[in-house]
Amino acid sequence: MSLKNKLLLVSVLLHVFFFSFAFVFREVIGYWFFLIELVLIISLSIFIWLIRKALQPLEYIDIFSTLLKEEEFTSRFSYLNQSDLDKLISQFNILLERLHKERLVAGERHHVFEKLMDESPIGVLLLDTNHQISEYNPSAIRLLQNIDQSKLTDKNFKLEIQSINKNYSLQNIAINQHQLISRGDGKRLKIGHYQFRDRGFYRSFYLIEEFTNSLIKSQKESYENLIKTMSHEVNNTIAITNSLLESSLSFKEQLSQESAVDFEKALRIVIARCYSLNQFMQGYSEIVKLQKPVKMQFNLTQLVENLSNLFYSEMSKNKIHLKMDLEKDLHINADPHLVEQALINILKNAIEAIEDRQQNDNRNEIEVKLKFKFELKTIQLDIIDSGCGISSEVKQQLFTPFFTTKATGQGIGLMLIDEILTSHDFQYQLNNNQSQLGACFRVSFSNT
Repeated sequence: MSLKNKLLLVSVLLHVFFFSFAFVFREVIGYWFFLIELVLIISLSIFIWLIRKALQPLEYIDIFSTLLKEEEFTSRFSYLNQSDLDKLISQFNILLERLHKERLVAGERHHVFEKLMDESPIGVLLLDTNHQISEYNPSAIRLLQNIDQSKLTDKNFKLEIQSINKNYSLQNIAINQHQLISRGDGKRLKIGHYQFRDRGFYRSFYLIEEFTNSLIKSQKESYENLIKTMSHEVNNTIAITNSLLESSLSFKEQLSQESAVDFEKALRIVIARCYSLNQFMQGYSEIVKLQKPVKMQFNLTQLVENLSNLFYSEMSKNKIHLKMDLEKDLHINADPHLVEQALINILKNAIEAIEDRQQNDNRNEIEVKLKFKFELKTIQLDIIDSGCGISSEVKQQLFTPFFTTKATGQGIGLMLIDEILTSHDFQYQLNNNQSQLGACFRVSFSNT
């Protein structure tokens, strides 16, 4: 029961009591009975009127709380020409006006925020307090490339942080730090992890930025200058050293036979190491000296067939079965020598991946598919191996300059592939196979 009803009940009961008392003694008081009844009726009316007036602010408070609950901030209270109550109404109207303005400002800010999110080339992932994705923008989807774009039209679709962590390990990026991560198509992403305070709780967000052509060019110029300087100094030193060592071999005639053998052996080892160092530096020089594409029309199918013959002996020695599925006479406009160099490196990596699995069984297989995709108007080449696949840690570093997982590797194979295919504007991807072991290197040749 509300306070108003309680007061009304008490007032009515009190007046009923006095009315009953007067009624019992009506013979004693005589005609005064009618006057007392009139006074009681007037008194009850005044009591009810005073109770309503006294509790009227509570009614306005109740209406005000309802407006707040329903977020109806455009409504206003009318003044009643009662000084005390009008003061309260004035404060309520001021509060409603402020709330209305703040909601308008918040709405405008949210609209600007959404517009920035939609138009920004930088991907944004906003997490809630449970570390689940609450908001993201189209650039995040474009850059991460970890979901089917058709799912975005599904109202029940929700981007999960777990699916992203499988490919990018966002949980390993410390707060206020960033990390460079490579995608399967050679593109590199700079992902930063940051925090902000929202209503007393810390929330995380990630900024995802693609390495632009200018940044890649700047990085390339830096390591090219370094390689040129190193190659110049190392090659000059090796040339002088080898010349002196070759000249020193003539002094073996002045030594005893036993000492001469040891002397020549030691010098030959040093000369061989100098030669290996020279070859090592030449590998890096290939990246710097890579020529610009001289494009011409050539038969890509024939080129792939020739490469299969080139690697036939090595594959047979390693008990690797080569499966070919080539569409005949597919021509592209590109530099045949550079394309051949890129495909050689891809096939070598596929063979080495199977060798690393160290299992000689019927699953040692490389499958080469070459098809024309009518819907994409491109020629698609798939080189699929049955190796050990690509771990998530390695995948994040693919196509990073000089990154290698081999003990004696230089990290220039994938760099060379990236340089050649990028210079031709050919799209490519390196990903794990979906239904079997190993990886697939896919190149899409656009005939432009």
